[in-house]
Amino acid sequence: MPTTIVLSFPWGLYHATPWGRHVNEGAVEWPPSPWRILRGLYSVWQNRLPQLDGSAVESVLQQLVVPPDFILPSELMEAHKRHYMPDEKHRTADSGNTDKIIDAFSVMARGASVAATWPVDLGPAERSLLAQLVNALPYLGRSESVCEARLAEDGEVFAGRLSRPLGTGDPESTADLTRILVPDHPLDLGQLLALPKQVRKRRLPSPPGAYWQVYATEDADQIGMQQRARRSTPIGDPPTAVRWALAEADRPSLHSALAITGVLRRACMSMVGDPPSETLAGKDSDGTPLQGHRHAHYLALDEDGDFLIDHLVVWAPAGLEPKEIGALSRLTRLRSHEHLRDFRPAHLGIEAVASIGTAAKILTGPSTSWSSCTPFIPPRHAKKRVSWEFHLQQQVREE
Repeated sequence: MPTTIVLSFPWGLYHATPWGRHVNEGAVEWPPSPWRILRGLYSVWQNRLPQLDGSAVESVLQQLVVPPDFILPSELMEAHKRHYMPDEKHRTADSGNTDKIIDAFSVMARGASVAATWPVDLGPAERSLLAQLVNALPYLGRSESVCEARLAEDGEVFAGRLSRPLGTGDPESTADLTRILVPDHPLDLGQLLALPKQVRKRRLPSPPGAYWQVYATEDADQIGMQQRARRSTPIGDPPTAVRWALAEADRPSLHSALAITGVLRRACMSMVGDPPSETLAGKDSDGTPLQGHRHAHYLALDEDGDFLIDHLVVWAPAGLEPKEIGALSRLTRLRSHEHLRDFRPAHLGIEAVASIGTAAKILTGPSTSWSSCTPFIPPRHAKKRVSWEFHLQQQVREE
């Protein structure tokens, strides 16, 4: 049966700052990331239960690297407190010389719980070991997030909002999209224990051995553990587009669309790795181009009309697989080692994983005419004794 960890918060508060965000931004990581949960279990082993067999603990943690499904409290809100901490120049009788610290947290009903379900069937000995680790977990996130953790019993049912890794449900029906840290497979304990200051010193966008997984959260009512088991095939039509926003300072001219989308294509293929994605590459394993325009299209958008690129979109009419979506959701920066006059590095923030009608409304809908402000390169060479104008019109019609 699947393995479910239930995290109850007796105070109804969850304090955790998402990776890459400053504490004073007031952001809260929700749902709790699997990366954070595994770090918590490892800490319990080292500090509270060192007598447990190390190889057995590592084996259990290794099986929990698959992104879990979550059942979250139906009613949740975010709040914060402001603390003015005295610095070294502060004196009791004087005002000033204090630093403002924002303590942001999620608020839920007292005793509300989060159920995280992994599609992993552990043996009796492994479940017993995991139960010891889970029962000894004093808090999750910052130390103010007091929690009571336990393993769920067979057949136990939970009510709340269902949150799944994107690709296992219909993204069009979701109420919320967010991304959280998930450990790589296989799990590297050395990377799992990396301190934030060590990662920042190396100027990495995320901890080594982890990646960003987009989660879709939707309403769920009385969903049992057997219903939350991972499905082998997606529900409904797969998403066809991924959309990013460019950082304000990185927005290049619309005339550099060809250069930046070329770099975007190589970056997307690099994120997927081996074996390469036929959809993103536009050709099969034998190098034969895909027919019927089923390949990915790399688009640069100027939605506010200032002739600067503000959004990038990858559109695959045939749909994107979960592996491709997971890889594209981890793309946060574009850079090129080639000398491209029209290209400059850009920081990206993922905005949507959906249909092309949602990701790029500016390009869809009924119309009798259209105009292109980006460079167009005919895919074929002009034949002899054919004018350039005729050749260009013919290529546009084919496209």
